[in-house]
Amino acid sequence: MDYTISITNKCNLKCSYCYERHLNTEYGHISDETMRKIADYINCQGNAGTVYLFGGEPLLYKDTVKFYCENLKAKRFVITTNGTLLEDEFVKWCADRKIIINMSHDGIECTERGVDTAVLDENLKLLLKYQPETLVQLVYTEETMPKLYENILYLKNLGVKKVSAAMDAFLTPADPDSFGDILREQWQKIAGIQDLYVYELAVKKKTIKENKPSTCEICKKKIFINWDGSFYPCIQFQNMQEYRCGDIFVGIEAENARKAHPDYSMVSERCEGCEIATYCRNSCACRKMATTGTIRNISESACLEEQVQILTALEILAKENGGKR
Repeated sequence: MDYTISITNKCNLKCSYCYERHLNTEYGHISDETMRKIADYINCQGNAGTVYLFGGEPLLYKDTVKFYCENLKAKRFVITTNGTLLEDEFVKWCADRKIIINMSHDGIECTERGVDTAVLDENLKLLLKYQPETLVQLVYTEETMPKLYENILYLKNLGVKKVSAAMDAFLTPADPDSFGDILREQWQKIAGIQDLYVYELAVKKKTIKENKPSTCEICKKKIFINWDGSFYPCIQFQNMQEYRCGDIFVGIEAENARKAHPDYSMVSERCEGCEIATYCRNSCACRKMATTGTIRNISESACLEEQVQILTALEILAKENGGKR
């Protein structure tokens, strides 16, 4: 089982595309009592694979982050941070314990995040010094998409070896046709960057090779633990009572949510009849909820992104196979 622990949903930045701002939920952070009870619960289960320490910005509460890394029994820990609060002592502390830090950085300009790019550049260099395989996560909007390739190349030139580029979940293109053309052009250029691991393309290639549709089930493989100790299937469902699946006191109680939402793992309605739907993230309930506010469909822009990434991955595989798909 993978666990995502929301240390807090508060943040020191105000990114225009932040999912938390769109969820309109109460802001808070884990209390000392809840912190200990979450650790006790997970350790009692004895099944923790990856524990993701998440926010908001989790490093607003470094002591809580350290507590979990020192007291939870898990195969690995991953901290996701906006990078502004990184400093040498903490990064070294994580590196010594093989704790993974994923950092957000949007490239040449970070105005959508409200932060000075130079600050992120310096903190990224610090992180790469201790963790050269750091995954850097970039979010692109309709305004920044035409420079997506340039922004990824910028990160590579800073020494980044692994990058993830995700579209603003709330994006609604003014001109879908033009948007799709630019998106296709950018991802084709990204695919040509040498010696760079691009998460989205790597996952697509793996999915195509295995030819198995992804599955998404309520609290079967992963659990999102809110800062108040409540359980939800994933981050987009936090504080939605109809999706609440127990808490640290009673454990997992997901049957009611499963019965109420048999369409949770359904293929998106938009994808019916699509010949590449098998390779698509069309059954990810968190993605559907993030882009449309429902679990039955994904947005047009998310659909376009999937199509472009799948086609790009197919082209890469064709080249690797001597022109055969």
